[in-house]
Amino acid sequence: MLSAPSAVVDESGRPRVGTYAGWVPGVRWEAAAGRLRRTLQGKTWHYVGISGPKLFAAFAIIDVGWAASAFAYVFDRERRVLAADLSFTGLPGLSARVADRAGEGATSTWRGSGAELSLSRAPGTSAWHVRAHARGLLIEASLATAAAPPTMCAIAEIVGGVGNCTHKTVGLAASGRVVAGSSSWDLDGCTGMLDHTRGILARDTRWRWAMAARPGLAFNLVEGFNGPVENVAWLGQRIVPMGAARFDFDAADPMKPWHISCEGGLLDLEFRPEGKRAEDRNLVIAASRYVQPIGTFRGTIRPGAGAPPVDVSDLVGVTEDHEARW
Repeated sequence: MLSAPSAVVDESGRPRVGTYAGWVPGVRWEAAAGRLRRTLQGKTWHYVGISGPKLFAAFAIIDVGWAASAFAYVFDRERRVLAADLSFTGLPGLSARVADRAGEGATSTWRGSGAELSLSRAPGTSAWHVRAHARGLLIEASLATAAAPPTMCAIAEIVGGVGNCTHKTVGLAASGRVVAGSSSWDLDGCTGMLDHTRGILARDTRWRWAMAARPGLAFNLVEGFNGPVENVAWLGQRIVPMGAARFDFDAADPMKPWHISCEGGLLDLEFRPEGKRAEDRNLVIAASRYVQPIGTFRGTIRPGAGAPPVDVSDLVGVTEDHEARW
């Protein structure tokens, strides 16, 4: 697999479409879109998820150009309840600052509505520092990259927009703690995963997404939005393209099992939800409908080229069904 390019667009301003290993030093779209279009259609978010046998914790910082938002939650896998579920709105540049990169030197922060969230990796270091402090929720974590496989970078053209660049980082060894209300968890033995996305997107965007990780095994899959360029599995230190994905599930009841497959039989998985986070927002000029179930995957990944199939069982992660008009 080719290494990530130094820029997301070529000399003519066209997206460098493809799937790469590594990360772009700075995701910038100035050569492809003017300031007004970047303000109205530029979208950036930074998401972190931490999974373990007893919990799944996550937060995201989102800048949609003319507005900003954030959310944070903790799912208690033993009690199968959301121990924390928080959502915030604010202004870009004031409440939210989202990094233009997905590696060293990145710092994404949220401050406002009684919450402070931060996700950062200082230059020359090998760990991400994660902190959330808001309304009875505390996340203090370090996510080590030393044994993690390469970050995947996917660049796509966007119909109705210009282009998008997403980076997915998996297999991060977690340490630290999470506190939600009267419950607390030690993160030793847990696994972190990151999603950094920055692009000039269409007014109406929809996707189905799945991501899960543990040491030595992970995947990222999407139907819609970027298309197959971001569909990969990590097998040990290898990034293996999975092709186009199909999500079959009951949108009216996302707590029923999901079935996810990839073309050519490269992947066949069943997802069994244990709980979910959902949020509907209608801001008149914009709207978002989102559900993110948390649960476990089981099935088979077939890396091809004569390699033996990989069995997947009890792999903790998330799926998502998302519609946005922004």
